[in-house]
This record gives sequence, C-alpha cells and structure tokens, in this order.
Amino acid sequence: MNLKHESEITFVIVSLESIKGIKTCLKNIGNNYKIIIAENSNNLSIKNDIENNFTNARCILLGKNLGYASAANAGISYVKTKFAFLINADIEIYDYQISKLENELNKLENNFSVVSPFYDDFKDFIENNKFDKLFNLNQKIQLKQNIEKVTLVKGSSMLFNLSKFKEKIFDENFFFFFEEIDVCKRIKLADQNIYLINSVKIKHLGGRGIENKKANEISRFRNWHYYWSSFYYHKKHYGFHLSFIIHSTKLIKFFFLKYFYKFSNKFESEIFDCRFSGLLSSILGKKSSEGPDYGGR
Repeated sequence: MNLKHESEITFVIVSLESIKGIKTCLKNIGNNYKIIIAENSNNLSIKNDIENNFTNARCILLGKNLGYASAANAGISYVKTKFAFLINADIEIYDYQISKLENELNKLENNFSVVSPFYDDFKDFIENNKFDKLFNLNQKIQLKQNIEKVTLVKGSSMLFNLSKFKEKIFDENFFFFFEEIDVCKRIKLADQNIYLINSVKIKHLGGRGIENKKANEISRFRNWHYYWSSFYYHKKHYGFHLSFIIHSTKLIKFFFLKYFYKFSNKFESEIFDCRFSGLLSSILGKKSSEGPDYGGR
C-alpha cells in the first residue's frame, strides 16, 4: 500500500457480497487510508475486483457468513495502526472529513475508547429506542459542542482506540444486532469514554451492507436476530431469570400473533414466527446463525 501519508487510522468494512456499496464507499474515502474489507463469503471475484482497483485496500475472505461481530473482529485483527475505524458500506464519508476527524482525535489525547462522527440517523437511534431499560444507555444529544461525551454509538460508525482493548472487541455470540450496544455498555461499566464528534457530519444511507437479498428475506432475518440478540444481551448482563421476565410476554404475544395472521396475512404471520423462533432459540441457549432456520451456528 503506497499512501501519501501514514495515518493512524485503518478502515474496516464488513461486507456480505456488497460489491457496489463497497466500491462507492472506497471511492469516497480516497487513497490516503488503509482499508480492510472483511468479506463474509468466499467470493474470490470480489476480492480481486477490490484489490485490483483500490491499491490501499485489502479484502479478507472469511469463507462464509460469520455474522457481523465475528467478521468485525476478524477485520480488526489485521489492523496495525493505532485506530480501527469500523464502518458499514452504507456510510458516506469523504477524505476531507476524515482529516477533520483526525484533528479532533488529537484533542482527546488518547482519553477515549470509541468515537464516532455525527450521522443523520443518530438522534433517532438514541432517542427513539430503549435497548436496555435497566441500565440507561440512552441520552439526549445536545449538539452544542464539537466533541460530546455519549454513552452509546451505532455500530455502523465506530472508531476504536485499540490500546484500550486487550481482547476481541465484539462478543461473537452476537450474529446480528446488539453487538455494539454490548460493547458500549462494557466500556461504560469500565468507566471509559465514548465521544461523538459533532463537527464531522456524515451520512448513513442504508441498504448497502447486504446486496442480492430479497426484502422479505432480509425482514425475516432481521426480526429473528433482533429478538435472539435482545434475550442474549439481557441474559449476559442481568442473568437468565431477569431476561426471561423481560421477554416472556413478548414470547406469548408472538406465539399467538403468528397464528392470528396465518390466513389473513401470510407475511405478517412469518414475521411473528421469526420473532417467536428467534426469541425461543435464545431462551433455549441455541446459537445464532445465518441459516434458513437461523439457529445452530
């Protein structure tokens, strides 16, 4: 990799055969930063396409879909710089914004574990969701200063100070959803710092991280994994019994609704079935995966 200057940032992008989104993202970043693509497949043509057209990028083929947490850890393991900047392929960030972000990082003097630029859907992510009602990870965003201390950032844009992490950053039991919330909670419990860089505003376009998937298939996948991960997250931090109490009414609700909609709305019935199945699988201690029934990785 022949770079114009040696930055302390290496980008890591998790991909599932999302070549169009990846190439757009790499063009936006430019040639001045090292980039590692953690590709959740064994698609050699994607690797060749990326590495032949972007000299500052390296594509690591993971062989199959390992899920977001495992792929992110794998990509980060190749980073040799001080910071690993994990982004999704649907993040729009440009060279000049990265330079500005580097200047803001210098002001923090290494006193942080994670930072993120501000992005367009961040306030909705924080203020309209209650991920953990027992331990308040949510907060009102002020946007009054260039650098704002926060408790939670979205997994689509996380810059890690690798000196603060002695083990793998993500819990690989998470296949999809809640993995970044788990990381942020562990950082907060360790009394370390997470910052939002309000002076650098990027866009989260959505829809580029996974390509060649039908909308219904994606919806089923997301619903299954959201409730699997929700139960696992609460079990990990609060124990099985409290997690079961939190989720038991949902389990009953999903069970009845999947039959209620069985003849009037087939797709709605499938969605509630995915929610019920994902939640039940997590309660029973089954692992998550990408497979047709998702359980049993």
